[in-house]
Amino acid sequence: MAARAGGDMTVRMADETIIAIRAAAAAYAEAVRTTQRFFDRLEDADDPSALVEYAALAEREKEAAEARLDAIEAAGIEVPSIDESDSDS
Repeated sequence: MAARAGGDMTVRMADETIIAIRAAAAAYAEAVRTTQRFFDRLEDADDPSALVEYAALAEREKEAAEARLDAIEAAGIEVPSIDESDSDS
């Protein structure tokens, strides 16, 4: 029975990891869509308030991208093309 309980725990942890990746990916996608909508309605790129808004949106995108990569890394998934520690760079 103990082995089964451990197996269930592993499955539950895997499920939670996948859910975390999905949530982080969804948050990143929404941040990108929000920035895209900003540009759809932008009329004056020299407007100081537009620059402030864009800076906030860009920061939100950056944070969401980092959270997405953190979730992927926590799951043990490695993709050399996005790995910043790539020794070839």
